[in-house]
Amino acid sequence: MNNQNLLFSSASTSTKPLILLLLFVSISLGLMLGCNNKVNRPDSALEEQGRITDLSMAESEWNIAIEDAWARPTKAGMMSAAYFTMHNVGSVPDSLVQVSSNASKDVQIHLSYMNDEIMMMEEQPFVAIQASEHIPFQPGGYHIMIIQPTKDMEEGDSISLLLYFKSGMIIEERIQVGNPTM
Repeated sequence: MNNQNLLFSSASTSTKPLILLLLFVSISLGLMLGCNNKVNRPDSALEEQGRITDLSMAESEWNIAIEDAWARPTKAGMMSAAYFTMHNVGSVPDSLVQVSSNASKDVQIHLSYMNDEIMMMEEQPFVAIQASEHIPFQPGGYHIMIIQPTKDMEEGDSISLLLYFKSGMIIEERIQVGNPTM
């Protein structure tokens, strides 16, 4: 007989409900804490500027540049996507771990790829970027999904993206709606 069965079988009838209640509360509390993935994000990266400069990683190592950013036009409630090139001009690898936007409450990092001649798309928990690496976020590859924007995103408008990195760096990028190369 294992220790758990021995403990429960040797408990008196009046303490068994208490043991079960404590077990239930412990498991429930563990699940609630483990599943709470809400992250408090600032409305503006400027609010975090003081905190970021206090971190141990030298600011000179935080050299991620975002270039050629744009988003697809769409109607409110429909999906859109944002594209750009992420360039690590620093000497330390980093990872993009989350993106938020003023255009939608639900913004996700995605990857599109071909699988048996079918285009697939999956949410990504992060995108790692090595020192001196360029990673294109483009149609058919990595991209930022803007799920159900709260207002129409028309060509010529702009939206704000906040890009959160594992290092603690936050980049606030104002991007144009509509492909500037077309």
